[in-house]
Amino acid sequence: MKRRSFIKKIGSGSSGLLLTSGGFPTVSSYPPSDYTYGRPSDFKQLLNKEGQVMLRFELRAVEEVAPQELNLSLAKSRKYFHKIRHYFFENKISQWRDEAEIKTFVNKNYPAIVVGWVHNPTETTRLPFSLNGKEEGFSLSELLKEHELTFVQDGVQVTVNYLLDWEIANVTPADLGLKVPQGKFSIAVLADTQGGDPATPSAHPTRMKIHNAFCEDSINRVNELDPQPVFTLVLGDVVDNQGEKEHFEAMHHYLQRIKSPLLYAVGNHETVYASKFSPGYYMEEFNNYFAAQKKVNGVELLLYSFDLGDWHFVVWPDPLRDNFFETHPHYFDWLEQDLEANREKPVMFFQHVPAHPIGIDPLINYAESVQVKRLLLDILSKHGNVKYIFSGHVHIPIKASFKTAVEYKGMKMINLPAAGYRPRAFGEEEWHGGPSQGLLVAEFEGKNADVFFKTVTEEIYRYPNKLPKFDEQAFPLWLTPKWKLPSGVDIRNGSFEEGLTNWAKRYVYQEDKDPSNKMEVKKVARTNSYSALYLYSRKRGYAIPGQDRLPQSINHLCQAVQLTGDPGNLDISYALDPQSDLDGWAGAYVWLEGFREGNKLLNMAYWVGKVFSGLSDRFSDNKEVRFQHFSLPLKGDTWQKASLHIASDFEGSQDGFLALNMDRLVINLGTWHINDGEPQPFGVYFDELEFSGLSTPSNVDGKSITASRDKDVWHLRKFEPFLHIAGEHRYHMATEGRVLL
Repeated sequence: MKRRSFIKKIGSGSSGLLLTSGGFPTVSSYPPSDYTYGRPSDFKQLLNKEGQVMLRFELRAVEEVAPQELNLSLAKSRKYFHKIRHYFFENKISQWRDEAEIKTFVNKNYPAIVVGWVHNPTETTRLPFSLNGKEEGFSLSELLKEHELTFVQDGVQVTVNYLLDWEIANVTPADLGLKVPQGKFSIAVLADTQGGDPATPSAHPTRMKIHNAFCEDSINRVNELDPQPVFTLVLGDVVDNQGEKEHFEAMHHYLQRIKSPLLYAVGNHETVYASKFSPGYYMEEFNNYFAAQKKVNGVELLLYSFDLGDWHFVVWPDPLRDNFFETHPHYFDWLEQDLEANREKPVMFFQHVPAHPIGIDPLINYAESVQVKRLLLDILSKHGNVKYIFSGHVHIPIKASFKTAVEYKGMKMINLPAAGYRPRAFGEEEWHGGPSQGLLVAEFEGKNADVFFKTVTEEIYRYPNKLPKFDEQAFPLWLTPKWKLPSGVDIRNGSFEEGLTNWAKRYVYQEDKDPSNKMEVKKVARTNSYSALYLYSRKRGYAIPGQDRLPQSINHLCQAVQLTGDPGNLDISYALDPQSDLDGWAGAYVWLEGFREGNKLLNMAYWVGKVFSGLSDRFSDNKEVRFQHFSLPLKGDTWQKASLHIASDFEGSQDGFLALNMDRLVINLGTWHINDGEPQPFGVYFDELEFSGLSTPSNVDGKSITASRDKDVWHLRKFEPFLHIAGEHRYHMATEGRVLL
């Protein structure tokens, strides 16, 4: 089938957009007041470039918090499908009889996704299926009319919608306004320009003025390059705030001065925070982005690739919005095909949000889910042709960019400092003591590439050709959900006599001197043991303006234990480091998470010191499960023994605990720090973790424990609103003697 002769309609009754010979819309006035991504209005518009209709089946529970069994059979319509794919966004790996027979467990928060490509479709094509044994079905004309259809049976539902590929393409250099280079060439990358119009309502005016100024300097450094790059890519977060049209207009004022052709990628500030991508295939959230992109290079794309010289380039969208990849699963299939078709070429991949660990909060929850990262990296590493992965989002200092750069399965993964935004808090000074803002330059000769970062003050830092390999086994939580960690029938190495064996930890960024987070096994003088886990946190050093000093709770490790009913009391010995500041906003925790079929049903923590209510794992937390907090008493540096009866502490009911029928308990041990004000150090020792076999009320040295008091709990907005003042994140002011109004 020929490529469709339309892109989309804009506005009610408006004519279709004019096309260039390459099949892409011509540059229009900026921005069209009636610009809209639109929806298909006739059947031909449902077809992808191969003439197929792409269908997405979303499988969820309707009401129950606990996982529900769901059986989906597409066997009776199998003849219509060119292929069927399953994507693991849910927290349980499904069982397959064949590709058309799926059995899984689903809950309300994490769906299972099935995608089918219908070949030779017509409006009258009817697709029967069964849901938990009940026969259902729909025609493609019905789906075109309604955009989305939902079927419910036995407490589970299947929602069906079409998928489109209007915003996906493999393009030619000419489509993007690029000249094909002869011999050596270079490109420039600007991460996180993130400026805008300071006068726009809800803008952060001082912050934007600062970003705009650095963005201007970064642009000047691009224009000074000789020879000029073949293109300059803004790697997401073109604008600050939530993708307002005024911010795109302001940034166009700056970015249009770049001499080389300009490309855009989608980041997390190009759309409103509460973006929705349903019902159906709803893409209006990107209207301002598409209009801005159309202005700079004439295309309206989220996912695209192209060739230059011997290299293949892929630009991947990372809006970091709830349910985005769940509603766009066909992006992964397209990427897989694109890399397969270009398997003989070296590939450079651009994504806004890093897929390798950075080592600070909030870059655990402020990133893509484990499932998305695993799926993406498996695809990228499949053929060995992806050589570089560049990302932004973090506003990382240059020194930290080099220290966190890794190689994973042959792919060099580098997180870039921002072009406009000031750096986050990594706790140590830059190598040159000056600003971190600037640009990446990649130079190409044949199939070889050399990359360096150039600051706005013209320091040049060249990334090495060999990077340290990321050790997935040393830091398994980056690409493995907690419920999939290896588990035993009891706690293994609870005495830490074998060091950290059997305990999974995260990658935590370490300053070169006096690290702010420590995790180690120390020898201690104890009656029954000579080794103990030592955890320590304090405020990160080198406190300069502009750093997002968000609370740090990343310093923890965990172990999964199998559950069969009530495990009895969890015993644990603990002692404070004498240097701990007991009046500061810092503390230690024993955080317990209970799972069944990968669905989180229990969330509770026992705290030594102050409580951080923001402790979470966004990608496994169940929104309907209450987080319970209990306090463990402090007694200087004296060793104390806690005996915790989890079952009776859970909602005050052992019966409620048993009714959940959980199969996995994850035990987390960690420290946290508010990362603001005075250093407020906090250190703790943990030792002798075991299940005692008893079932007695929770106690510490025989004294009952209690729920945490509100005065001991820190949460966002506890003292004042979470605002941006003069470009700073304000959540806690440590100035002594201040008056709270």
